[in-house]
Amino acid sequence: MAARLRESTRTTDPITSGRQRETKRETAKPEVFAGLFSRESLGMIGKISLDSRSKKPSLAQEPVPPGKRSTPSKGVTPAPVFAITSGKGGVGKTNIVANLAAALTLRKKRVMVIDADLGLANLDLFFGVRPSYTLADFFAGLATLDQIIIPNAKGVLLLPGTRGTQEITALRHDQKAALLTELDALDYPIDLALVDTGSGISDTVTYFAASAQEIVVVVTPEPSSITDAYALIKVLAFVHHEKRFRILANNVSGEAEARRLFDALSGMALRFLNASVDLFGWVPRDRQLIRAVARSQMVVTDAADAPSAKAFACMAERLIQMTSVRSRIKGNLQFFFRHMLEAREAR
Repeated sequence: MAARLRESTRTTDPITSGRQRETKRETAKPEVFAGLFSRESLGMIGKISLDSRSKKPSLAQEPVPPGKRSTPSKGVTPAPVFAITSGKGGVGKTNIVANLAAALTLRKKRVMVIDADLGLANLDLFFGVRPSYTLADFFAGLATLDQIIIPNAKGVLLLPGTRGTQEITALRHDQKAALLTELDALDYPIDLALVDTGSGISDTVTYFAASAQEIVVVVTPEPSSITDAYALIKVLAFVHHEKRFRILANNVSGEAEARRLFDALSGMALRFLNASVDLFGWVPRDRQLIRAVARSQMVVTDAADAPSAKAFACMAERLIQMTSVRSRIKGNLQFFFRHMLEAREAR
């Protein structure tokens, strides 16, 4: 046993290390990631003073007056939040979020979707809405979340992001805290929320992912998608202390390829990161899905018998099963955090 332990400490990280190094806890955070994140933990939001790098000019001239801000909700059941994220762009996150939301509404579930791909948001195209306000207006102090949220024809509540606005791609601490506070004040009756994050390992991406109760990482068979997914999991594990992830294999030939992708990622995560990884589901390559995406349509409503539509239906059922379990309170701040605490106190 001791011999095996000594041997394991000499194992190297096959992706983020180009040379032999010991995988000890104190060296688990590569220096290459250090410059991408602020020193302050998310748990210190509201208690820290902003340093000079965080003091960026606001987008707004006048903030929303206190009297027009959202008021705290009463008696709202906490909705579990699922972040759909990825290490690499172009893996189909937004399409997955739109189809999962549509599949859930077909099952009479009340869903909120947060388009957190700031600067490159396009969920409004899938849902066929034209937002008057976006999260850019919220972060600028020009609108409340109540004014931004749009219900679409299928019953999904969309909190739209924005396109072509670079200023909000890097959020300040006060902006992050404001979003957490205002989401807690919403009184919409919803069963669950889906967050479409950006891709990569930027501070904004990991903020939205770590603020959800569950993190679903989308991966495709491309080698770069696998390595980038592992890099994202590693940053979330070491910087944000996340220890549970779910893998969604997209654009695969079948279950066998999905499981090969999952086995590769889960083996590395358990071995090098001490993180738990589960297979959430998989979406097969499907021409009907490609045609639906080309028309900005959801395959679950456009071609319900398509293989990909059936896959989304299965994952929607799994989400419903997961929502029946009490929401998980983690060590960091989360979306709808106060709702979860109040629900636990009421039990």
